[in-house]
Amino acid sequence: MRRRQLMRLTTAAMLGASTLPRRATAAADADVIVIGAGISGLYTASLLKEQGAKVRVLEAKSHVGGRLLSLRKLDGAPEAGGDSILGGYGRVRDVAVKLGLKLIDYEQRRSREKPEIAIGGQVIPRTAWPTHPLNLLPTDGKQEFPGRRYFEKVVDQHNPLASASDWFEPASKAYDESVYAFLRRHGWSDGAIAQNYETNIGRGTSAHDCSILTWFFRRAWDKVQTDIENVALKVSGGNQSLPEAMAAKLGDAVLLNRPVVGVRTSNTGAEVHCQDGSSYNAKFLVCAAPIGPLRSIRFDPALPPAVAKAIRLVPTMMITKVFLSARKPFWEADGLSPAMWTDTFAGEIGALRQAEDNDRVTGLIMRIRGFTSQRLDTLSEQEAGALVISEYQKLRPAAKGLLEVVGYKSWAKDPYARGTWVEWAPGQIHEFLPELVKPAGRIHFAGEHASLANRGMEAAMEAGERAAIEIMDRL
Repeated sequence: MRRRQLMRLTTAAMLGASTLPRRATAAADADVIVIGAGISGLYTASLLKEQGAKVRVLEAKSHVGGRLLSLRKLDGAPEAGGDSILGGYGRVRDVAVKLGLKLIDYEQRRSREKPEIAIGGQVIPRTAWPTHPLNLLPTDGKQEFPGRRYFEKVVDQHNPLASASDWFEPASKAYDESVYAFLRRHGWSDGAIAQNYETNIGRGTSAHDCSILTWFFRRAWDKVQTDIENVALKVSGGNQSLPEAMAAKLGDAVLLNRPVVGVRTSNTGAEVHCQDGSSYNAKFLVCAAPIGPLRSIRFDPALPPAVAKAIRLVPTMMITKVFLSARKPFWEADGLSPAMWTDTFAGEIGALRQAEDNDRVTGLIMRIRGFTSQRLDTLSEQEAGALVISEYQKLRPAAKGLLEVVGYKSWAKDPYARGTWVEWAPGQIHEFLPELVKPAGRIHFAGEHASLANRGMEAAMEAGERAAIEIMDRL
């Protein structure tokens, strides 16, 4: 099996030595074992199977999908995980089409809402915002709506990358500083940084622990997506339908409820031990689990020091999503948009429009990120949901008694996710990313954290494709 054959078929740790149980040498159960049945692991396995390799996928949870999770009991199956398939998601869209899945464009629905500004316990009319005493934005930005979109405008004005691929070039190391340092150099006060960047933070937990280079890459990459096609697609029935269809095609090669606790490799193969006592042998192993859960797997021998250090230190984004239903449209009574940008535990509130009628609000989604999400994680889901509703109702008395939590997901509390996407801290990109995209003996790495050119679902598939090609060259 050749590298060029596979290319034609694709589009466009705990770190010390472990004490794994010994077992007698046995023939390999498979050519390749894949840890993780998110779309990265499933795509890797699918490509390998197409080339005739025998694969086995071990998934810790009772369902496939990884960080794709559709709330199908709710109107329109809103997404608790990855929610948009963008214009440049060539691999994702190609697989969806081949599997007969319908894609729906929600871009126009996403952009029709104008959120209210709520800071310091009060709702501030947009007309009053530019001169309001609570507006801490820089003088030339006073008229801007606070939050990520204004920050992204500033990034665009000063982005040194000619293309998204430039972020990984050696010269880009010069731009790998904190968001805080970048904004201070461009005249932002600490108050402006705290209000506009760290309130409802888009990446990281503070302006200090996130690299501005990740934003330069993201904005250059965003432009590519919209240049190809300005869409925000979703799989009909929920994005989780995509990994489910991929897993169905793989059949009994996918095993659920198999948390991996240990890996032993040799010159001839890999031996994988699961929490339930089962063990599996293969010639090669693909680690497609998120980077956080890899910290709980014992590797024998230990992974290369740089890889081990990356698994231990690279952070992931903390996000909690809370979904609310409203017994009646209270926003018609108070005349305000149901969507809000707040500095409370309710976070950033969006109006869901998941029905066929584009105008009908089907519910609310609260996106709580960073340290605010971490603070919510100290509470039970019931307590956290009640707090979120309470914070929202203080700003919107018309909503009192009308709201109910109908969905809740903290990705940081999920033991098999431990966050969402990787959040590169200053200095980590060039130190760790090169190590995560190359094999460590018989072990290959996939997942969005091992992607060079993409984000989100497309990054997951890109990394899976690379891992599959590497292994096909070795089988």
